[in-house]
Amino acid sequence: MRSIGRVIVAALLSAALVASCGVDTNVIGTLPDASAPAAFGEVDSGAVTPEAGLGLISYCPSSQCPPGWTTCPDSRFPCDTNILADSRNCGGCGMACPPGTGAESFFCNEGACKLECAFGAKDCDGLIDNGCESDVRDPANCGACGVACAVGERCQWRDDLFKEVGCGCPPGQLDCGLCTDVRANDANCGACDNACDPTGGPDAPQYANMYYGCLSSQCGKFKCEGGFADCDGKLENGCETSTFTDDNCGYCGNKCGAGQKCVVDAMGQPSCMCDEGLTFCQTGDEKHGLPEGYCVDVSSSASNCGACGVSCPYLGVGYSQRVACDFGKCVLRCQNGAADCNGSQSDGCEIDTRSDPRNCGGCGITCDLKMGQACVAGKCVVEPCDQADAGEVTR
Repeated sequence: MRSIGRVIVAALLSAALVASCGVDTNVIGTLPDASAPAAFGEVDSGAVTPEAGLGLISYCPSSQCPPGWTTCPDSRFPCDTNILADSRNCGGCGMACPPGTGAESFFCNEGACKLECAFGAKDCDGLIDNGCESDVRDPANCGACGVACAVGERCQWRDDLFKEVGCGCPPGQLDCGLCTDVRANDANCGACDNACDPTGGPDAPQYANMYYGCLSSQCGKFKCEGGFADCDGKLENGCETSTFTDDNCGYCGNKCGAGQKCVVDAMGQPSCMCDEGLTFCQTGDEKHGLPEGYCVDVSSSASNCGACGVSCPYLGVGYSQRVACDFGKCVLRCQNGAADCNGSQSDGCEIDTRSDPRNCGGCGITCDLKMGQACVAGKCVVEPCDQADAGEVTR
């Protein structure tokens, strides 16, 4: 256990003088004058010998909260509430930021509640009361605030992956519910809803693994069935090559490297996997005789720890703790100023080292409990001593 008592610290003249005097660098902030509010930091006991001619300031344990910190009615420890960043006490105790609605959320910044919009939503009128009122496909604010579409023009997604939104469709595409390239779309060939007959009609010749589809905005063009390719360029044997093999994985001539296999990825497409050090974990049924899955590092994946499908147990993971996979074994990891001081996983990271004066900054680091010394941000709070407490200092 370590207790922080009274300490003599040389007054700060410059950064160079501080370094030369050996002043404890664990003190946070500059040395205040007698009228300044409490500072906080970790200071070793015992006097610090100053250079000749420097003034002296005596520091003592403090129960006073530094600026921005306070003790609220629901506080667990003294001075444990940061009113500059706590959304439940933003700017003062009990001053909670509004709850989010899904389209928006609120956070506390510098003691004021700030609005944050979710993906696809925007705050274009600047009014907090109605939150993020504009949708990503709002024709008056298409993709961004102030971007208005022309009369009769829709604001819509421009791709199948829903990454780009804009007014109308890009050149070469038509609005078929989604922006569609009608030059090679079998269901919208040359025009929306113009579907091609895959048989080519009753008199059309048929070839192995081929069908009639859309190319250059016209139906009746030879195309390969999914999973096959025409690698030799000969029409009479159709699409003769499977693209689900190690020698032609996904397309003609794509040969998988050493240690890799042609398998089906998360998008349902054949792909050469896995790189050295990764393990293939199967997640779905086979497609064209190949398993579907993904590559993972089983030494660090919490959902595949040590082997595929071995998930680390849920231990009430929250903001202070998480379960991690360390070299193939599930372990408890503390974060954000929390610590597991009793060594038991049953209660997780049970100690708040940011505010607990018995464990300030770490397990067993104790502030001066008799003086009521507070712990703020993992440091025991100190302030300049009264002259009576400081005693006479010899210069």
